[in-house]
Amino acid sequence: MPDNNQKNDEEFERLLSRLADGSLDQADAEALESLLIDQPERQAAYLETMWLDASLIELGGVDSSAPELNFIRFQQKHAFPFSGLALTAIALVCLFVAVLFVLPLFEQRNQFVEREAVELNQFSKMEETITVNNTQDEFYSEARFIAGHRTVFRGSSSPMLIGSRFRFSEHYMLQEGLIKILFASGAEVILSAPAQFQIIHNEELVVNLGKCSVYAPAGAEGFEVTTPTSQVVDLGTRFSVEVAEDGASSVSVVDGEAEVTPLMKSQKRTLFKGDSAYVSTDLNLREGVEKTQGDAYVASIPDRLVAYEAIQDDLGQAKALSTLTVQRGGLSRIYQRDDFILPGINHFRPQTNVFGIVPANAPPDEYNRFGPMNLLFAAGFINPGGQKDYFEGDFVSGKEGTPGMNIVFDQPIINSPGPDIIIFDAQSIAHSLEGDGFHLYPKTDHPNAHPATFRKYDIDGNSAEAQLMTGCRLTHLSEDIADDGAPLPKFGQSQLINRVPSRLFAIGIDLDDLNIPPGGSITGFFLQDAQDDKDCIDPVVIVGLPPVK
Repeated sequence: MPDNNQKNDEEFERLLSRLADGSLDQADAEALESLLIDQPERQAAYLETMWLDASLIELGGVDSSAPELNFIRFQQKHAFPFSGLALTAIALVCLFVAVLFVLPLFEQRNQFVEREAVELNQFSKMEETITVNNTQDEFYSEARFIAGHRTVFRGSSSPMLIGSRFRFSEHYMLQEGLIKILFASGAEVILSAPAQFQIIHNEELVVNLGKCSVYAPAGAEGFEVTTPTSQVVDLGTRFSVEVAEDGASSVSVVDGEAEVTPLMKSQKRTLFKGDSAYVSTDLNLREGVEKTQGDAYVASIPDRLVAYEAIQDDLGQAKALSTLTVQRGGLSRIYQRDDFILPGINHFRPQTNVFGIVPANAPPDEYNRFGPMNLLFAAGFINPGGQKDYFEGDFVSGKEGTPGMNIVFDQPIINSPGPDIIIFDAQSIAHSLEGDGFHLYPKTDHPNAHPATFRKYDIDGNSAEAQLMTGCRLTHLSEDIADDGAPLPKFGQSQLINRVPSRLFAIGIDLDDLNIPPGGSITGFFLQDAQDDKDCIDPVVIVGLPPVK
């Protein structure tokens, strides 16, 4: 019987052969990685194979079949699907690390005996940086994704994060929401879903479907929007373009002027403020638009919750809320922990037998209590009861009271521009990407205030900003209640750490939606699940924001 080393050598040769012919899958790549660790001879063979296949590496471009082989694992905040660029970077790092491991075996061959290891390390790092930067400059435009509102991309080869650059010529499909793109010249474009677009040059946007609104300040003249039927050149203006599914395009100038030219036609027209034009599929240019666009020009992305930051545990998962970035009144504002207005809870009637969560490392007898809420994500009441239609009448507290939960703030929440309250929903990765719908009933003296239902989250399962929540234990309902009316758990059923991860969705609540007048306030609200599916909201963290000054 061959010994383990011989078996491992044979397995290594098999996997190396599969690597060479491009048939290595992720499981095999992980196996190959384990066989390379602390094995200089195998590392040398791996490096030689990569060198022999050097034709696949030019300016940092690596064939998409290259495996993910890491000698050092780093904690990552998010895990994303493989992409060509990611694999390129991984392979380059892998080569660099491998060189460091096996360099003594090749010093004589490469006549580097007189060169110090420090010099080699510095040179390799510099060469790697130059190669990666050249690759990015070649494939990525200067156009950046600077803002979005409930944005969902479909079919993109790489995740779209705020601040990321768009790849040249890639077909981007905006399925839902709005995005704002900043070009190098200062031109800004807002695209409304559904929209299909490409960045062809640093100052040219191709829109094959959908609506875009362009603002080109001084210095951005000459910015172009190309459609299947027309080319629109900015001459210092604000204008909108709408492209139908058949390629016909409508152009309306809000301010300044723009030049419209049908493709493949010599006719050209300059539009001024208030003018519009329509280019049909026969490439003829006509005055006006084919149909009334209404307010086609979108001047800004709506106020919303932009992002959140969290204190993380040892695994890089979100443990407690740290900061919020919120657009209010058109301006992005950052709120720290000391800025938050915290609520308390004094009534809770759940929908299911699971009614709370506690941190994974909490004492065995820990359970959820009434009183002040905190900023810990893995500590709170979940699965509140509710109903499909709005509740009518007076809310009743106690074990047999109204399904849902009652929230009271320690100071009034004043209605200012944009979101005034932020609610986090801990959503299991086994459930919907959309988040759970819920009803809010404001506690206020304003006679015209009314409840509202919320189903669209600012940060949901389609958002790269949604973070994984730290580990927790589920608390199960018993027949008993505490003296203050809080439900008590079955301690024997709450000691198992929950193995299904959850992501933290979040939504900003504008008191305008509850018909609270500007400057008006609420002291709290009653929350119910909307009962629109089998899942219930898990409102683990709720904070109010101070008024805008």
